Amino acid sequence: MSRAMSAAGVKSPANRWAPNRARRQALRLAPLIRRRGGQGLALLLVALVASSCGWRGISNVTIPGGPGSGKNSYTIYVQVPDTLAINGNSKVMVADVFVGSIKAIQLKNWVATLTLGLDKSIKLPKNTIAKISQTSLLGSQHVELATPPKPSPELLKNGDTIPLKNSSSYPTTEQTLASLALILHGGGIPNLEVLQTEVYNIFKGRGEQIHAFLGKLDTFTSQLDQQRDDITHAIDSTNRLLAYVGGRSDVLDRVLTDVPPLIKHFADTQNLLVNAVDAVGRLSQAADQYLSEARGPLHTDLQQLQCPLKELGRGSPYLLGALKLILTQPYDIDTVPKLFRGDYQNVSLMLDLTYSSVDNAFLTGTGLSGALRALEQSYGRNPETMIPDVRYTPSPNDAPGGPLVERADISQC
Repeated sequence: MSRAMSAAGVKSPANRWAPNRARRQALRLAPLIRRRGGQGLALLLVALVASSCGWRGISNVTIPGGPGSGKNSYTIYVQVPDTLAINGNSKVMVADVFVGSIKAIQLKNWVATLTLGLDKSIKLPKNTIAKISQTSLLGSQHVELATPPKPSPELLKNGDTIPLKNSSSYPTTEQTLASLALILHGGGIPNLEVLQTEVYNIFKGRGEQIHAFLGKLDTFTSQLDQQRDDITHAIDSTNRLLAYVGGRSDVLDRVLTDVPPLIKHFADTQNLLVNAVDAVGRLSQAADQYLSEARGPLHTDLQQLQCPLKELGRGSPYLLGALKLILTQPYDIDTVPKLFRGDYQNVSLMLDLTYSSVDNAFLTGTGLSGALRALEQSYGRNPETMIPDVRYTPSPNDAPGGPLVERADISQC
């Protein structure tokens, strides 16, 4: 019967007390659940507060897998004058190709600095130009990296910084619209009309003058271009002069210190200098007066001195030997210490006893003059090797040009 009642749905005593036990267990666990839930909620609040300091929006969360992220990337820094409200994770483009992204935007030494992650395959020169550009009219922006006209041979590497001088930004849509609105509202248009009128007044009726001016300007430019080497040389010379003067600044300082008193002295004694210049002028006038009168005779004397001086030059090799005999004739002055030895005198004598020499010395002017010379020739002596015959040597008194003209080449004098 009990089984039948159970089957019919009538609860037994055990089944009747089962919900009460579950309720009692739930009541016992409720304080523990409330305590654990409070702790979890507190931890969640702490986590949210701690992370809120660096939270800047979902746009700053790094997107995995994009260009400039992961191991195949490197990081560079770009200093910009104005970020123009660009966001993190904005694209970095080279020649309109997506090559990286902005990892962070920070203020370093009061300069806005972008941290860019670039793909390793991108090779850029050290002096790369960076610009913040607008991708679309809706405000999307990106960083554009471009190669300058004269790229550096050194490439950008991990950790390098593009300085502020190599960065700029394109005009934004707001700036363009503001400029357009300024023009459309009359800003600058009346000034353009005034400017056009003034330019017209300048050129009106001056066509020939302007044409001549342009011609002269063209000539000046061409002449300047032809002299560019001289100008470059002058600049280099000036640079060398400045380098030389720069290394001697102490000397220049002493000159600038000592010269002003000297100039002041000259300024105080200028009357003396004027008198000295006047005296020199009077001396030059007197010298010109007397020298002009003696100019003709002086010219003649100088012309006549040419021949004696020329002959003196020819005899200069023998002049020293002749001077040695002036005071110690007939001995050479160099042989005097060797000639006298105490009470003795050493003499070396050379006698020319050839017939022609004896004939010139003893028979000249007598009736036998020339006899010994003829006898010597009869023995076979060549007349060319004999001493000249004084009877046929011309006398200076018989030379052409007068009795006192020496025997020299008169035509060369």
